[in-house]
Amino acid sequence: MIFVWALGSVTGVFNPDVLPPVPDVAREMVALWSTPAFKGALWATLRDGFLGAVAAAVVAIPLGLLIGIFPAFELSTRKILDFGRAFPVVALLPLFVLIIGANSQMKVLAIAIACFFPILVQTVYGARRLDPTILDTVRIFRIPFGLRFFRVILPSALPYIATGLRIATTVSILVAVGTEVILPIDGLGYQINLSRIANRVPEAFAYVIYAGLLGVLLTLGWELLEKRLLPWHLER
Repeated sequence: MIFVWALGSVTGVFNPDVLPPVPDVAREMVALWSTPAFKGALWATLRDGFLGAVAAAVVAIPLGLLIGIFPAFELSTRKILDFGRAFPVVALLPLFVLIIGANSQMKVLAIAIACFFPILVQTVYGARRLDPTILDTVRIFRIPFGLRFFRVILPSALPYIATGLRIATTVSILVAVGTEVILPIDGLGYQINLSRIANRVPEAFAYVIYAGLLGVLLTLGWELLEKRLLPWHLER
């Protein structure tokens, strides 16, 4: 992709006002790295993305375990969950602005809602996906619920919870940057919008690439952490 981009820029196929040359973007990336504006924007996006994902996990994991363990809860919440998964968070931004205002708290709320459903769905799936042999053994020996939860259900659900958290990590950055582009809230997305308004196209592309790299690095970091914390899942 980079080769095609560079070749198109050199041959004049791509308009430099729309897609700037690769060297120009690379220079901007190097120049931005040491600027206070970039560091502040990076920290704002990371901080709010983390807070939103954590807030979502605190609610979604216990609720997902509850729904997954008790079928009655799943039947009573199925339609609501299907609606929530399909509803775009961006559509709620005008309402959030009216109630909370265009600030970091509003961004964290939007991120939390977007991250909530991936974590919830994976947790529910993990709580249900138990080995039938283990379930039969638990029933035959009448193992108490507390012991059954911590020794059987939770270890089985943890890999799926980790998958939900990994998805939420990517979603948190996407929603954070998207919200910052749309609204005047500090972060990488806001800097992209400022560069666009000032017609500094290479700088805007540099911020876009940094935002993408941030998402990739966070996902890779979470995968490494998952391998360290859940080795039995990988062995299976």
